[in-house]
Amino acid sequence: MNRQTHKELIEIYLSSGGDVKKIQLYKSFSPANHAKLKYFLKQIKIDLPDAKPVKIGAKTTTIIPEAKDRKGIWNDLISQYPIELHQDYQNRYKYWLEACSLKVELNAVHRKDEKTAYELQEKIMFCFEKMDKAQKALQHYQNHKRIIKTETKTDFSQLSPMELLLKRNSTRSNISKRNSTIARMEAILPNVSDPNFKRKLHSLNRKKEQLQELLNELEILEAMVGN
Repeated sequence: MNRQTHKELIEIYLSSGGDVKKIQLYKSFSPANHAKLKYFLKQIKIDLPDAKPVKIGAKTTTIIPEAKDRKGIWNDLISQYPIELHQDYQNRYKYWLEACSLKVELNAVHRKDEKTAYELQEKIMFCFEKMDKAQKALQHYQNHKRIIKTETKTDFSQLSPMELLLKRNSTRSNISKRNSTIARMEAILPNVSDPNFKRKLHSLNRKKEQLQELLNELEILEAMVGN
């Protein structure tokens, strides 16, 4: 990972139909920008090892063959989802734009102003977490035609401070147990051709949906407890 590699990845991204405006924020080399560029390449499903070096005039560059069926993960339409997921569809783009705006602010921060830089980085990470959460729900529907909720309707406002603390701790414990259960179920999930595959996949997806609900509740509880 160096400046030259970063420059080459930008050329690959743009020559493969990448968004010119999107890449402007990440043209300068840094570990964070390099990681984000790799994420963009993954979005449009560029397989870097298969890239072909091509000589154009005196310059050798890397060209990715066009693939008619190649789609980025955001090349979907809101109409493809049930109304329950429309807010997630909107949030995904909303938090992406917010992260871009914050990145512009971060670029303008004086290098000695570490406090402001750290605060902006925290906000950017929050946006990415929200984006990933929304994309997870959309991808779950694309793969299984099932809805995974990213918000909880559970009301904890009537709990006392001690009850909130106990509820948060028990929710953390339940999340840990549920993760272990899901890992075991994934390990023994049979082949698609197995007659029990659909039944076991249904059970696995149900556990994942229940896990997300626990994560949603934990997010609220931690905010109310103050972490």
